[in-house]
Amino acid sequence: MTRIICIAISVLLALSASTFADSDEFKKFKANYKKLNVDLLNTACEVIEVENFVYQKDLATFTFEKGTFYLLRYVNDRPTTAIFSGQGRAYVSIPSDVERNSLRSVAKDSVVNESFEYCFIRFGDNLDAKLKEQFKAERTKLSWKIYNIAKRGQGEVFFRPVIQHYYDNYFQLLRSCYERADDGFFWIDFNRYVLAFDPNQPEEFHLSYEFEGGDFTVTPAAVLQRQETAVYDNADISKLNYATTSLKRHGKIKMGGSDGTRLDAAESSISIVINRDSLKYVSLFLHRYLREDSIYFDGAKVDYYRRRDFQFIGVILPEYKYKGDTLDFTLWYRGKNFDNVLPYVDNPAASTVSFEFEVRSGSNYYMPGKMATFSSGRKTDSFKAIPDHLYNAFYVQGYVSGTDTVRYNSDIGIQLNLLRLGYINKRNFLCFIPDHTHQGAVVDAFNYMASKFGSPHATFEIFVSPEDGRGMPGLIFAPQVVCTSDKEAFGGIDLIAGNGVAEQWFGGGLRPMSDRESWVGRALPKYLSLLFVEHNRDARSYYSNLFNRRDTLLNAITRGWDKPLATGSRLNRTLSSNKGVWLMHMLRMLMFDTEKRTATKFMRFLRELSVVCNNSTFTNTDIIKLAEKHYGGSLSDFFEHWLYDFNIPEFNVEYSFIKKDDGHYISGTVVTKKVGEDFAASVIMRVRLKGDGKDESVYFRRIIKGPSGKFELGPFSREPKEFKFNELFSVLSEDKVKKK
Repeated sequence: MTRIICIAISVLLALSASTFADSDEFKKFKANYKKLNVDLLNTACEVIEVENFVYQKDLATFTFEKGTFYLLRYVNDRPTTAIFSGQGRAYVSIPSDVERNSLRSVAKDSVVNESFEYCFIRFGDNLDAKLKEQFKAERTKLSWKIYNIAKRGQGEVFFRPVIQHYYDNYFQLLRSCYERADDGFFWIDFNRYVLAFDPNQPEEFHLSYEFEGGDFTVTPAAVLQRQETAVYDNADISKLNYATTSLKRHGKIKMGGSDGTRLDAAESSISIVINRDSLKYVSLFLHRYLREDSIYFDGAKVDYYRRRDFQFIGVILPEYKYKGDTLDFTLWYRGKNFDNVLPYVDNPAASTVSFEFEVRSGSNYYMPGKMATFSSGRKTDSFKAIPDHLYNAFYVQGYVSGTDTVRYNSDIGIQLNLLRLGYINKRNFLCFIPDHTHQGAVVDAFNYMASKFGSPHATFEIFVSPEDGRGMPGLIFAPQVVCTSDKEAFGGIDLIAGNGVAEQWFGGGLRPMSDRESWVGRALPKYLSLLFVEHNRDARSYYSNLFNRRDTLLNAITRGWDKPLATGSRLNRTLSSNKGVWLMHMLRMLMFDTEKRTATKFMRFLRELSVVCNNSTFTNTDIIKLAEKHYGGSLSDFFEHWLYDFNIPEFNVEYSFIKKDDGHYISGTVVTKKVGEDFAASVIMRVRLKGDGKDESVYFRRIIKGPSGKFELGPFSREPKEFKFNELFSVLSEDKVKKK
């Protein structure tokens, strides 16, 4: 069982890293790295006149009909940069449904078929060799004219690993240069498109788009695995070929600073296993606010390269390692204001973690883990944390000053420890929530969610922090300083408390297989908080919140920001959570019993979903199968649109009340816009009938499919008084309803 730690004892850790001179191999690497950024003007180059040169790069076909190539920036006597001026054409067809939709959302087309007069290329493959097989090369220097063309094209700007780059493009290019192969690194900027093929990323093929001319970044439009894997089906696309998997991590951490959150020194070890056939260059990651001092591999200093303020660390092994080999690294680092205290790999698979902490005497730290303490001296305390749960990220919350604790026993017997911090009070903060209001909302939210979803996973004691932060199993963040007066219609403090509490079921313990499942952690806590608001207040707050999220999505669509939910973190975090919240609401409506007016099936689905996502690696396909199990039928049409496609339908409805011999009817037509012709939706409709002294409502469910259609409701023994299309807002849509 996982416990929460609140400790103050001491031991002194001596963390230091010796410095050594760079190896000859690394000196050469750094010199070559610099060559990749040398200014192009008057640089020695090779010039090649080409005609009808066709170059295939994975899913893309480039036809250079007529023009000139300029090859520059040599590493090991091979060029790494190319400029083309002339007439060419690029054709890219995306075989994945979700990625075609993603491309269409960004570039307004699902294929790329572009003529161009200029392109800028960075490559570590055999492009130069292919050119020289067919055409003659001559040596010269790059002219001012071609230099200016290259500058105006912004290819250099987009390639530089400065902003919005998860990997270091220069490092990735250089490692391919040392292993020259036909499937090596290839990056090309043409017109407003950027296409990259990197064999050393989990998804090798990346197509991006310059959303507006003159932008300094490009927007990812389509990302998928290389063509030879043929993994294009929505059901399999999350199964990525990560180069490594983390097995275990351990940290010896010395904390300091006036607020106790500065990491004065850390010695962390990470063990990873190789999944690829062979590996010499390893991708590690460390929060950009943590500055490394040195890295050791198998007990000896190893070469690595890291740009300032980059999470990415490119490690160069002394020799090739092979599939199944275990690699042990030790990193020394320090820093402040971090979210993830341990190094990690790009594979999101969770691993075991353990810690030894040295802190200032009297400090309080809260985190998941079993407690073992011992005193190390007058000024410092020490403790260990060894959580049973597996983690990808691990959060530490520290307080230098003492904290008061108010203890509540929840309805299911789990103790809630609500922390009280002296500086958080009405005198210091205008938007302070009174203790009884704040604590009451947290306890009520916990009791509600525990009654619906069972005990939180792997915890029997929970600490509640009144600050903003990252929730972990056993650690709830429910801010006590937040302006809720203007948000009362959306749920107020109940919404804030509910969201923090919900992360005990859909938070730091989730185990997604890839980034494509990231929407679950973004959306589910927010949706559970809406369920609590509906329970604790009324349905109006629940629906007001939904409407606000719908308006945000509609604005994003008009600005061209929307993407399929399954594109993961490529979709803005706010949009991802809003779409995910609506997806859950629509699932609830699909499982809604219109006769009993309950959604028991849906609540059972959520409960089992929490168990599945916290105890095993899950994909979007697993979520779909689980939803279908509780729904009792296929939901392929539903998820095809709301998870793998984008856009919100517009329903234009006209209806009339009709009297026939056998009773009263409602007849209507629906014209559906802004979505594809194969779009289908299950819409709940409500008819209110005239009665003797009271009104009676009857619910119906109808499938609205195609660009236009008709529906008829009845017969009714009494005359209808009111008709409501899309009752309970069963479908995320814009509705224009008119009575004839």
